[in-house]
Amino acid sequence: MTLYTYNDSVTVSVKNQIATVCLDRPDRRNAWDDSLGAGLERAFTAVSVDDEVRCVVLTGAGSAFCSGADLATGFPTLPSGHDDLTGTLRRRFHPGFLALLDTPKPVIAAINGPAIGAGACLALAADIAIADRDAAFLQFRFSAIGLIPDVGATALLTSIVGPAKAVEIFLLAERIDAARAAELNLVSRVSDDLAGDTAELAGRLAEGPTAAYGTTKQAVRAWSRAQLANQLELEASLQQRLIATADWREGRAAFLERRPPAFVGR
Repeated sequence: MTLYTYNDSVTVSVKNQIATVCLDRPDRRNAWDDSLGAGLERAFTAVSVDDEVRCVVLTGAGSAFCSGADLATGFPTLPSGHDDLTGTLRRRFHPGFLALLDTPKPVIAAINGPAIGAGACLALAADIAIADRDAAFLQFRFSAIGLIPDVGATALLTSIVGPAKAVEIFLLAERIDAARAAELNLVSRVSDDLAGDTAELAGRLAEGPTAAYGTTKQAVRAWSRAQLANQLELEASLQQRLIATADWREGRAAFLERRPPAFVGR
């Protein structure tokens, strides 16, 4: 086995032509900060051009897959005094997300625990997502902190479930357990043996026609890939509008203080 550490937050191991990209911030439930974003970009860029790699597995260390944005780390501020969410999305989130999405090798998301917010977007961006029946759930909880969905969520989720159901999921921000996620086609499979089922599927894909897999992915996504870049920018610009609201300040404070938010609607 070959082990690469891209930084303190992401590791990659390669064995039998399968690269396992592991989000490695278990003490923070693999929350997405600058380090994790940079590690994701470097890892997926590297495995994309590594001839030894013919399949990629993305998973999380510890009990979570990815708990979303690390709100505790904060954001840079603009001269106005408001958080710079647009710049943060462009720098911290978009490069790693797009590197995953554009990887020409088959990508399996092994969802070993909660996949929340941006973490749920990683699961949707994978080619095949396998969820642990007991531990995994998806949650798009952007509205719970007074923000809109980002990191491609408005495009990916809507393309899977349709506009009406996507709006419902986004507004209610409820947990979607593994079984329900499979019913909604948010995950491909639900597993009682995540490690074993992931290894079996990854081995099968690693023995397949890698170039054909890559061009299949390219063709399937060609109709939407160009629009996705515009959607990411739209999400980022709309997100910046919300950063000046009282509801965002309350949502973030409530999250950090582990209490229900008291939104005022403005």
